[in-house]
Amino acid sequence: MKTHRRTLSGLLAAVAVLVLGVAVAPSASAASNDEIAFDYFVSKGLTERQSAGIVGNLIQESGSPINPYANQAGGPGMGIAQWSEGGRWDTDSRDNMVWYAGLSGRSRYALGAQLDFTWYELTTFSGYGLADLRASTSVSTATTVFMQKFERCGTCATTQRIAYANDVLAKYGTGGTGGGTTETSLPVLRNGSSGSAVRTLQYMLRASGRSVTADGIFGSGTESAVRSYQSAHGLTVDGVVGNNTWYSILPVLREGSSGEAVKGLQRELVDAGYSLTVDGSFGPATNTAVRSYQSKVGLVVDGVVGNNTWGSLVD
Repeated sequence: MKTHRRTLSGLLAAVAVLVLGVAVAPSASAASNDEIAFDYFVSKGLTERQSAGIVGNLIQESGSPINPYANQAGGPGMGIAQWSEGGRWDTDSRDNMVWYAGLSGRSRYALGAQLDFTWYELTTFSGYGLADLRASTSVSTATTVFMQKFERCGTCATTQRIAYANDVLAKYGTGGTGGGTTETSLPVLRNGSSGSAVRTLQYMLRASGRSVTADGIFGSGTESAVRSYQSAHGLTVDGVVGNNTWYSILPVLREGSSGEAVKGLQRELVDAGYSLTVDGSFGPATNTAVRSYQSKVGLVVDGVVGNNTWGSLVD
């Protein structure tokens, strides 16, 4: 288990991005981008729930950590909010990211510039929903408002956006749901990997309708299933399971859920020391085990298996 702490270096990195407009590449200090964005919107006077709702959307749009370099495969989306090329990314009059970054001489790929542009759009154009966002009092409402009025998405995956937002609040908030202290991460898997994380991935692939054996061995069959899943969900088709693929394929589970994904969860809980029948039914016993595990590792105890709980369980 990893414990999250707001370090001086992390705060200095945030200041560098926001003040200097430093572009943060995914392979550099991008691990703090979600927190930087959350702190940014709080600093603008939004509540933690409202700020988490925005960041949950940005994670859905560009991955976690949010990625200012994100480029939609086969589509027009660019940057942390996936603004459209030919529209709000580079074309719309006085409402495009390229023009806005140029006003201050910053790169269009600078995280600080993209956060500032998001705030510019919210505060300049009433149709993007700032008034409704400020009126929201729950994470789910804030997430939905930003999704509908700012993102204006086609296939929205509302439940996943809300799950991301709740995870952001739990990781970085001081109030909200109580503020989690556990830093979670998911392993990068590829052909040749093996172990319990591969087995859990295989259960998720089975839940998506792909025929693989949950044996914990990442061979050619699993790679083919991963590539098929990535292609069907607009992800980079490379057969490598990183954060974007994990966050797409891992469902939010709670009491009443059932199927192969629940089997994967139950196997992880058994590995963590809990006595459960791996039957694919998320009943009271599984709920009790999830809550016990969440309490043990310092997560928000709600019995809901979202990204934080998955990230803590899957090694």
